[in-house]
Amino acid sequence: MSSFQAGLQRELSHLRRDKGDLFLTLGMMPVLFALIWWIFSAGQPTGLPVAIVDEDNTSISRQISRLIEATPGVKFERQYINVPSALDAIRTRDVFAVLVIPKGLERDVLGSKPGQVVLQLNSQYSTYSSTIQRNVTSAVLAAGVGIGIERLKMGGAFPDAAMSVAMPVSVNALPLFNEGPDYEVFLGATLIAALFHILAIIMSVTAVGRELRDGTAGEWLATSNGSLATALLSKILPYFLALNFYTLVFVVFFQNLAPDSYQGKLLSTWLTLIVMTVAAMAVGILVVAVTKNFRMALSVGGFYSAPAFAYSGQAFPLIAMPEAAQYWASILPLTHWLQLYNQMWIAGAPLVEAFRPFLIIAFMTVIAIVPAYLLLKRNAFEPANWGNR
Repeated sequence: MSSFQAGLQRELSHLRRDKGDLFLTLGMMPVLFALIWWIFSAGQPTGLPVAIVDEDNTSISRQISRLIEATPGVKFERQYINVPSALDAIRTRDVFAVLVIPKGLERDVLGSKPGQVVLQLNSQYSTYSSTIQRNVTSAVLAAGVGIGIERLKMGGAFPDAAMSVAMPVSVNALPLFNEGPDYEVFLGATLIAALFHILAIIMSVTAVGRELRDGTAGEWLATSNGSLATALLSKILPYFLALNFYTLVFVVFFQNLAPDSYQGKLLSTWLTLIVMTVAAMAVGILVVAVTKNFRMALSVGGFYSAPAFAYSGQAFPLIAMPEAAQYWASILPLTHWLQLYNQMWIAGAPLVEAFRPFLIIAFMTVIAIVPAYLLLKRNAFEPANWGNR
């Protein structure tokens, strides 16, 4: 049996004995994968509760109400008699917005005066408020244009001419990628990728740090005939294979789930995801080598990886962050992989056009694993560094 096979067999024997590490390796990812997909499986938020205060109570106000409620994102929870009671419903989170149709709206509109409805939003929930605002705005605009056309037709204008007068300039918005927008694509898939990033670091920290904690680093190295490179490769391989089996499931699943949204190439996307997990594992090994303490390494690894999604620029524009936050984002493999994801998978760009973030991730792997190897070689096999929990 070769030294590599001996090291691999030793790690597999540990996984058979330690059910916690076995669950971390094989069981945690599918559970979290399924949970996140289930949360975002609706794709778009629909039926968000909105309060309505119709102070006008006319045919035009009722027409506006019907058009708004016909949109998929809004559902009128109930009609309130006044604004204060509706605002109380916002405070108790029974609704997320209040639509006020003021008294005299129909009189103003029919009298050729500009009419206005008031939409008060709970902006603490930005996704809810933006969805409600988009649906209400489109419905009110449609109602206003319809009223204008009818008035012009009553004045003798032809339908086409009435349309051009009522709406002389319009915007023909053509969303190119993630047309929905589909939150299953935008957030669900990217959060699952963030889990791969976290688990890659935690797995490598656990696998290598455990040898220092248990004082078995000497035995670990001896199994591989004193070769640290062989010891590291044989130790990390089971976790690498398990994790990247799930990355393959991930890309196949989402490619088949939303083929119109995912215009990129499955194989190239999977390969870049493999490179990201390798970089994250290299970072985990480096953390163990620097801290020489299992518990501290887990804490540092969690601090580095857990908030990575918030800094990645996927949920909040990276360019709008402070320079320090942008720098922190630049040292996270996830940030660069998400650039690849958006360019290559969502927008369908060829790999050559997304080559820069790919090279950055590969470079991060090298600059993490080289010092990790040197530090482990110097520190990991000193008995003074063993037993630090």
